Amino acid sequence: MDEGQEIKSLKKALNALTFMNQEGEATVASLAGAISVPRTTASRLLETLASEGYVEKAPNSRYYRLTSQVLRLSSGFQLENQMIEAAAPLLMRLGREVGWSLSLSTPRASDMIVRLTTNFETSMVLDRFAVGYRVPLLYTTTGLCFLALCSEPERGAVLDLARQSHDPRHQLVHDTERLEGILTHIRECGFIAIEHPEHREGNVGVPLTIHGRVVGGIVMRYIKSAMRLDKMLDYYVPRLKQLSHDVRQECEFRVSDRSGGEAFAAPDSGDHQWRDLH
Repeated sequence: MDEGQEIKSLKKALNALTFMNQEGEATVASLAGAISVPRTTASRLLETLASEGYVEKAPNSRYYRLTSQVLRLSSGFQLENQMIEAAAPLLMRLGREVGWSLSLSTPRASDMIVRLTTNFETSMVLDRFAVGYRVPLLYTTTGLCFLALCSEPERGAVLDLARQSHDPRHQLVHDTERLEGILTHIRECGFIAIEHPEHREGNVGVPLTIHGRVVGGIVMRYIKSAMRLDKMLDYYVPRLKQLSHDVRQECEFRVSDRSGGEAFAAPDSGDHQWRDLH
């Protein structure tokens, strides 16, 4: 396209959305610097995006954040967006009660993508991951929960992609016996906890199903030095399971049975500690 035909304001808005998706949040000043526009232009961009529902300003703060409205930019996310809208208040409410970070993730190929998170609502978090953050499926509790309960064709496709990957975080795919033990544990117990030694945070995840089909998972991240596993078993795991149940019930009121969940389908080095909490 000839430069004279470009809609420069649209390009700036798309650049703003891209930057915020990568960073999770932005101020007028940080956005202006990132996309090389004056602060007045950055302010107008944020106000326009806010008026259309794509961003929101955090209360009593200079920071703007993306909303799940951005998912409507892709028709492929339509049903997923309905799920997120249904899950958001439930996730945020439990996040406020427990203090720890909660995220809802869904699969794409051999990755899990964060669709909803309370990362920016709590100070009890060491690393912040924004909506859109991708991580290898076999490295995550939510990914393993999905893998444990998905159909055989889906599981085979995911594992084939993982075997072709050069990312060391997919190394578990080559330890068939260990992987099957983890998946069996999830099917029997309904959760999995992971503590990667290279991270100071641990994770406990539960699967999320809608209309009998697994669509992803919900994870709680915690600071390992501040969390006892017995407390997690006695208090947090049941609450995560209840959250998953409540999200499923709410989603099933909103998502048509005729969709069959198709919008949610999916086509490491280091010694991981896979904690059986029983």
